[in-house]
Amino acid sequence: MRPAFSTTRSAAAFALLLLGLILSPLIAGKGLLPPRREIYSSIWWANGDFPYMEQQIFVEKGDIDILFVGASHIWGAFDTPYIQKQLSKQLGRQAIVRTFGWGGAGEDELYLVTQDLLAHRKVSMLVFDDVYNELDTPYPLVTHSFRFGENADALAGLPLSFKTYYYFASIVGMPRNLLSLIRRNIPADLNPYKKTYWENFAIALNPKANPLNPVAGLGSMTACVGFRSTPLADRDPFVACTPQTELQPSDVCVYSSNTSAVFNFSSNTFPTMQLHFLRKFAGLAQKDGCKLVQVHIPVFAERHLPVIPESAFWPDLLQADVSMLGIPPAVLFRGLTDGDIRKLYEDPVHFNKNGHDYFSALMTPVLLQMYDTHIKTNP
Repeated sequence: MRPAFSTTRSAAAFALLLLGLILSPLIAGKGLLPPRREIYSSIWWANGDFPYMEQQIFVEKGDIDILFVGASHIWGAFDTPYIQKQLSKQLGRQAIVRTFGWGGAGEDELYLVTQDLLAHRKVSMLVFDDVYNELDTPYPLVTHSFRFGENADALAGLPLSFKTYYYFASIVGMPRNLLSLIRRNIPADLNPYKKTYWENFAIALNPKANPLNPVAGLGSMTACVGFRSTPLADRDPFVACTPQTELQPSDVCVYSSNTSAVFNFSSNTFPTMQLHFLRKFAGLAQKDGCKLVQVHIPVFAERHLPVIPESAFWPDLLQADVSMLGIPPAVLFRGLTDGDIRKLYEDPVHFNKNGHDYFSALMTPVLLQMYDTHIKTNP
């Protein structure tokens, strides 16, 4: 077998190249990194509304009244334009309500995106969902969003194994970062009438899906697609419907000593990395004066539960002032058959247009009241 290197000099050159690659995050530091907005413009719509986040974080100015932020549950659960319209009526001025969402759970991504936003804009209320993931691994896009020269301090307190993950994520992202110094990314076309990946994806599922453009949706998304139980199963035909129930916004439960029996808290221990970044996320919000609101968005399997299942008691878990709210699924779907409930979901964990509208209408008055109370007590 021929040797890998023909000379000692070539072997040494390769070793130096490899060493340079391994040390590149340290060598680059902060000085050789492109602006952080390049991170967002380098991520395609298929992963989330990152192109929209770039514009909202780095271009738009002014305060944000309410931000919904997190994985796809919250991305598709709230009708952001509707909530903005209702809040504008309440305030007597143009309110600013936005959604930042992406595919898949990622508490590290939650922290990093929130950190970028709060560095540029003030947010009055941050709304996030009930997040828990048994797999305690970094979010796949940390090769974009985590840059060692800027974010190393976020790892303080984590075990060495996790620090190693993030350091090597910085190595993987370094070529793209260096390239962005030479050639900046072209900002996405944020025309609300130009179809994005998500719209084309929804139309492929159902030509009549009538998907919401994420830009027109102020970051949120929804579509008229029917339920399917697994990715390989056939979808139900989509039937537009508004559930006929007697439910009122007063049925929404905000956690207190009077409503504690309605909440059922899991005994699960949160994995190390998730807990670390969730607490850092909460710390950012507290430092910046944001009202933190955790909302439970029910999945299809929970439809008959008489209580609100929570992964944790969030104020204790996050060591922060967190308001919790939700509706017991059995109350939310009271009077509906399983077939009726299926019409509100596109899959076992995400609402479709029907569920999106139904859930938003019930939750909005309570969210606006929480916002009003926060503003009055924190002028």
